[in-house]
Formats: sequence, structure tokens, C-alpha cells
Amino acid sequence: MSTDIERLLAAAADDTDQPLGTDVDDLLSRARRSVRRTRIATVSTAVLTTGVIIAGVATWSANRSDSEGPAGTPKNQTITIDARTGAVVDNETGRQAAPVPPTSPLSDADVYQRCVPYDRENVTFLQEHKANVWDKAGPITPQWNVVYKSGDQSVLSAGFLSPDKSIVSTCTMNAPQKPVSNGRLSTTETIPRSTDGLPQTVGSGVQVPVSGAAHVLVETNEDTVLRQALVGSDGFYTLGYDGLSRGVHSVKRVRAYDADGRKIWQFDYKAPARPTPPSVPSSVTVKTAEPVTPSVVLTKDPLTGKALAPPPSVSPLTDEQVTGRCRGVDDIYFTNGRSPMDSRVKAAGPVTKDWQVALKTGTGNKLTAVLVSPDKRVYAWCHMLGATAKGAYDYNRGAVQANGKFADSFEFGMVPDGVAQLVVDLPKQGPTRALIANGYYIWGLTGGNSGIQNVRIRGYDAQGKQIYDATKDVDADFD
Repeated sequence: MSTDIERLLAAAADDTDQPLGTDVDDLLSRARRSVRRTRIATVSTAVLTTGVIIAGVATWSANRSDSEGPAGTPKNQTITIDARTGAVVDNETGRQAAPVPPTSPLSDADVYQRCVPYDRENVTFLQEHKANVWDKAGPITPQWNVVYKSGDQSVLSAGFLSPDKSIVSTCTMNAPQKPVSNGRLSTTETIPRSTDGLPQTVGSGVQVPVSGAAHVLVETNEDTVLRQALVGSDGFYTLGYDGLSRGVHSVKRVRAYDADGRKIWQFDYKAPARPTPPSVPSSVTVKTAEPVTPSVVLTKDPLTGKALAPPPSVSPLTDEQVTGRCRGVDDIYFTNGRSPMDSRVKAAGPVTKDWQVALKTGTGNKLTAVLVSPDKRVYAWCHMLGATAKGAYDYNRGAVQANGKFADSFEFGMVPDGVAQLVVDLPKQGPTRALIANGYYIWGLTGGNSGIQNVRIRGYDAQGKQIYDATKDVDADFD
């Protein structure tokens, strides 16, 4: 992963929100530290999502020495293959494996034509966000090898291997011009947070790293069926795509067997250690800076003399309307999300009218707000594009740190001491005055996208003298 993405993932792991999951979709949503529903159609074709198996940190081992022959292979290290039907029985468990997913009837050229525009979009997206700096292969071309293809005339799961064999591009589609997900994986870079040095293609469950694999059995966390993968070239394989699910699976175990049914490789999921949130005394509550009223309101950039973009507008919604709307997505956060790592986040209870609306921006139904719990130990960040949770939204919670501050967030900030005005150097808008309220600040209608940029933040005292200068990762691409 690139430095930028690693930083996002690290921030997610250090947050007091939810633990990292085991698929790329989940990793990126954790990097946004939110429960995402915004721009799903766009993101599904551009963000690093794979329509294959995503495994997290795992261990693998070869289970047979090179000198071992068929007669010396224990029964639990083999499978039985019906010569007439091709049915496979796992001798270790006695279970029959589900059939191999169908090979796509599409030609390699047809598969390429279907996938190439979305792979290009994905590559462009990742380059714009400075992700996957190890990916030097560029978009897929006819010279890339189709290492697997499964499906029918409509649904498709395919993988392309670059000519130098450094990158695999994955492509999952519901139908022509209806992409589900696209991904880019390295055959040399290790998976995020791996302690075992596994290449991404192995750790993401798309490649057997030893030669001779003729049969691959996969056990996932999503179902109880022992599944056979379709094995392509160069050790790559796929569980296919049924046109119904996301096509993303989290692995329990993968086993590879040679043509004679002897196990030659095994891959076991090992849950990554969850970071332990730092201990914070129960007496610690959030401490915001004392408000400073500017004597001189900045309208021009002190550095260039050019006009500053105005601050985002205060939302016309009443505080009670804000808490009412945010309660809808707050309920979904706890109903559909994992249990928060920090007990304080859960103990704060649901958002009610007693929560302080510390900051609110937006027009009409569009809203981004920062709410603070009555005990001043937990914040909720709420972004909505509709009047209810049935519309697009983004949401997150976090708890106060030992220093009395909320952890740094991409979507809002806490005003530094002594600062009366803040200028955020946004990449598109240019220098922009931030909206400040109750010790918090925001630079736009943040949420619902992945426009994370590292920008300069400048703070000025009441007389317009600069007293603060720092860089911060911010959501700089607004809805």
C-alpha cells in the first residue's frame, strides 16, 4: 500500500471506533472511519475493492516434502477425485466440495474489452490519491494475460497478470457496463499489517504461491460450504461471482492439491492482533480552546493578498433537527456495525437532543455536524445528504484522549489555543476560511467521498497575526 493509504489505515487502527476488518472494502471504509453509503455506485468502480477473496493476515505452509510420494501421503493430506464426474471429496473432513465455478464462455479479448475502462478508472483514481505507489504497470492492455475468467455471458470474475508479472488486476461485473468491483494487487508487496511477508496476491486469496496446484479448496467465513475454486494459470484462482453478493469473501482456510490429490500448500487465517486503546481516566473530558473573537476579520490571504474563499455556511437546521436526523444513522451505526473498541463510545448511548451540536454546516437537506455527548467524552460526526438515513450518509464516533482532545479527524478539527481564525489551503478552492464554533472547525461539507489530502492549516490571533502553522489530512472533496 502507499504511504498515504498506510497512514489512513494506521489512523483507522488507532481510532476509538471499530476494529479493522478483513476485506479491502472494509479497510478503506475504516480508513475513512465511517459507515459508508455515499457514492456507492462511483466508489465501487474506482476504489481498491476486489471481487475475490480477501484474507487479512494469514500463515501458510507447505505440507509435503519433495521426496514424498502418493503412497506416503497421509489420508488427511489428500482429496478423492471422481474420475467420471470430477466431484471432489475432502478426505480430512469427509465433506464433498461444491463444484468448480464455471469458466466464462467469453474470449480473452471480450473479457479485456469489458474490464479495461473500469481498470483505467481505478488506476487513475489510485494515482490521484497517491495510492499504490508500487504499481508501475499502468492500466491493463491486450498484452496482459487473463489468468482466470469465470461466469457466463453476463456475470464475470476475471484476473489479468501484467507482462512483468508484478501486478494482478481483478475485475468483477454483473453485466457488460455494470461493474461490481475492480482491484489492483501486487505479487511482491506484502498485505497490510502482515507479519509473514505474504504477497498481496497470496494474502488476498487469489494465488497459490507454489507450482503444481490443480485443485484449490476454500473455506470462508460467509458460508458453511466447502468451495472449490477455478484454477487458472500462474497459480491464480477464483471462486467466481454469482451476480448476487459483492463477490468478496474472508478466508478461513485455503488448501491446494496437485493433480493426484496430494496437498501441496495450506493457508490459514490468523486474526490480527487488535490494538489496545490507551487507558484514559474516567475523569477526562474534552477540553476545547477558549473562544477568541477576531478584531480583524480576514478577507484576503495574508500570504498572497488574494481573496479568501468564504467559510462554509452554518446549517439552517435547528439543533434539535440535527440531533434528530443524526439519530437515524447513529442507530444504523450500532445496529449494523461491529462493537466499538472503546467502551466509552458505546456507553455514551444513542444520540439524543441532550447531545451538544458543536458544529453544523450545510444547506437544505445537506448536513455535516459534530455532536458531543452530555458527558463530554464522546463525539459523533454525522454527514447526510438527505433528510433521513434512507439517503446517502457517512458517520463515525470517537472518544476523548488522555490529553483532553478528540483524535485527529479527516472531517473536522479542534481549534488550537489562542486562534481566532483559521485558513485551510484546499487544493481546489484555494485558501479558505474555516467555520469555527464551540472550539471546533470545519472547512466544508465533509463526508461521503475519499478525497483525503494533506493540506496546510494556518491560524491567526484576534489581531490577524499568524500564530499557528501545521499540516493535516483533510477531506478536501466535498459533496
